[in-house]
Amino acid sequence: MPTELTEEQITKVNHDFRRCREGTAEAIIRLRRTGDTALIPEILRGIVWRYVRPDAREQVEKASLETPLSTLGMDSLMMLEVVLDVQDALDVTVEDTELRRVKTFNDISELLMQRFTEIHKAALP
Repeated sequence: MPTELTEEQITKVNHDFRRCREGTAEAIIRLRRTGDTALIPEILRGIVWRYVRPDAREQVEKASLETPLSTLGMDSLMMLEVVLDVQDALDVTVEDTELRRVKTFNDISELLMQRFTEIHKAALP
């Protein structure tokens, strides 16, 4: 599951996630290097922070895992952008049917941890 990253890959992650909350790109790099799925909630929070209105960012910081994503002012377009970024960050795919069941940070974090583990275990020899 752990992967050694090239300087080019690190530069790309830092560039692609530069508008996210501070520390998000570093968490993505650590996740890719270590496979530690405990980093996924931090990555998710950093990506969500990028897309919410600036006045809602404090709510994102204070949100618990049980906070409904809808209370952060996220519309369906924002959620789609978050999902696309998360898929890129974790190198996973999330199906539309799975997304319809997601309501809270915890729901999506658990789904992403499951997907990440499934995909990366399948890649092992």
